[in-house]
Amino acid sequence: MLSAPSKLLIKNQNLLQQGKWLIANPEDADIFNALEVEVDGFHQFYDIYQHASQQQPEASNRQKFSAVHRCDEQYDGIVCYMPKAKEHAKMLLANLASNLKTNGMLLLIGENKSGIKSAPALLGNFGQQVIKEDSARHCTMFKVIVDVTVPEFDLDQWQQSYSLTINQTKLQICSLPGVFNHGKLDDGTALLLAQCDNVPKGKLLDFACGAGIIGCYLGLKNPQAQITMSDISALALHCAEQSAVLNGIEAKVIASHGLVDITDKYNAIYTNPPFHTGVKTDYQVTESFIQQVKGHLLSKGSLTIVANAFLKYSTLLQQHLAEPKVLAGNSRFKVYRCQL
Repeated sequence: MLSAPSKLLIKNQNLLQQGKWLIANPEDADIFNALEVEVDGFHQFYDIYQHASQQQPEASNRQKFSAVHRCDEQYDGIVCYMPKAKEHAKMLLANLASNLKTNGMLLLIGENKSGIKSAPALLGNFGQQVIKEDSARHCTMFKVIVDVTVPEFDLDQWQQSYSLTINQTKLQICSLPGVFNHGKLDDGTALLLAQCDNVPKGKLLDFACGAGIIGCYLGLKNPQAQITMSDISALALHCAEQSAVLNGIEAKVIASHGLVDITDKYNAIYTNPPFHTGVKTDYQVTESFIQQVKGHLLSKGSLTIVANAFLKYSTLLQQHLAEPKVLAGNSRFKVYRCQL
């Protein structure tokens, strides 16, 4: 099903008729079939990348999943869907603009509630005139002709690292705009880790790992553990890899939409799961995770999960896994553990 921004793009697809075009971070994979022109796709989210590749298997090599987009042949035009975080938008646009030919066209499109109204300021760094190209379906599209020299994109300039101490364990974490709770430890993860002083050995999974805080903590607390970290975001996976290096731990990092691409079974799984898709609240990923997680646990395995206190996950956990024990809680969060 096409999103509202994609419908607005289709309405204006005449702009894509000339030259080589790229669509970055579309909200839906259906846009590639709906357009009457062939375009490349760049994805920082694995679910849309997979869907787009499966929809057009004969052209799957035109789809790319990565934290950074680099190309051998520059584009005549690029369409970017507005990210949730403004700093992510700044970083992504700097990356995309460096892939454009001189006087190439850069389009930024998004729902009005997504922050798209900041487009003139975001695009103003790349051209003298930012134009509001069209508006419909509570969405807006802005256009700029990139007529300035855009420097080669360097992801290191956007990265930051910071230090944490949890249960007397010191961590170094790599973070990027667009990664969950960029640059700091969120309160839910802090509450979960406060209950994890005794980390088991064996195979451990940090599901929806973000910057890799949980996985790196587990690896430092028990060097005998085999750490796997998974996430849907290419930016998060990059940060998790870098965080593992900073902390001197070995970890397997896996791109996965939920548990779909995870084949192993684990002695313990830890997670602060997502409940947002883009700018929209979406509990389906976490609910599907709870329904399927038992199949990814070894005998006597455990799940430790933190969630907003108002979410009724205890019933789901009892139904699909085991009777949950509340390890900690406050007005905002609860930490549950289920033991097989």
